[in-house]
Amino acid sequence: MSISKNTFRFAAGLLITSSLFSASVMAAEPEKQPAVTTAAPAATNSLETADKSTVLATVNGQNITIGDVLDARKLLPPQLSQIPTGVLLPMMVDQMVDQKAVQQMAEKANLENNPDVQQQLKLAKASIIQDAYLKAQVEPKVTPEAIKKFYDENYANKPPVKEAHIRHILVKTQAEAEKIIKELKAGKKFADLAKANSIDKATASQNGGDLGWVKADELVPDFSKAAFAMKADTTSTTPVKSPFGYHVIQVLAYKTAPVPTLEQVTPAIRQKLIQQNVRAVIDDTIKQSKIMKNDAVIKQYTIQPPSAPTQAPMPAPTK
Repeated sequence: MSISKNTFRFAAGLLITSSLFSASVMAAEPEKQPAVTTAAPAATNSLETADKSTVLATVNGQNITIGDVLDARKLLPPQLSQIPTGVLLPMMVDQMVDQKAVQQMAEKANLENNPDVQQQLKLAKASIIQDAYLKAQVEPKVTPEAIKKFYDENYANKPPVKEAHIRHILVKTQAEAEKIIKELKAGKKFADLAKANSIDKATASQNGGDLGWVKADELVPDFSKAAFAMKADTTSTTPVKSPFGYHVIQVLAYKTAPVPTLEQVTPAIRQKLIQQNVRAVIDDTIKQSKIMKNDAVIKQYTIQPPSAPTQAPMPAPTK
């Protein structure tokens, strides 16, 4: 039985992340580790201002320097980004020593010239170059001014948005939905019927069909129109048909969501601008490129996926 190379990559990454993540736990729990603190180190001991060529360790004569540690720090998972490098330093050095030792053994085994390794290096290089190009093109456009402009156009001076707290039970047929409506009128609990009958498993088993607080434009049109026409604390008396099947809808309450502040939506706007600009750069690049597709061969080897609804599924519950 063969083991995928991804298994080894995952194991190595898990080892590094778990070891370093344990450091974040220690830093976050001073009552257990009073000697460790997340406070920024004194300027005289700051790695960021130290000589980058200072050697921290050697492995068979190859150096691991402060500069190497600072470069590796940029690749750590987000949950470790707030921990000072000085706190992580011992674990990082140990992990980099392990990596260097394994790398040297791999080089002695001449694995760098292995065709599979060469293909992975080729793909990695292409991905890095693509990312660097997109970053260079997009980053200058995602400015505070651009974020403010997007906010002014899409949030500021807009009327407050009505939201509804909704539960639903989704079934395949109208007859099933009508049966559930009768059971609700007979006194059965909505959540219990959702768990027992709803084919929307994302909400049925854990939340009793609860979609949380949602806006009208977050739902498929047929469902949205029916739900927002109902009064608060009522259940639909007839099944509501959508591309997914038949729904029994319960509207628990309504509220008016205030317009968010610029600070509240800045991360979301930044991500939206990045997506828009990346798409624009790609589209522009495609226009400037000569592209040919062998549609006959592509069609020959294309397997059609099972039919799926053309519209987005119901949103996950809002926490």
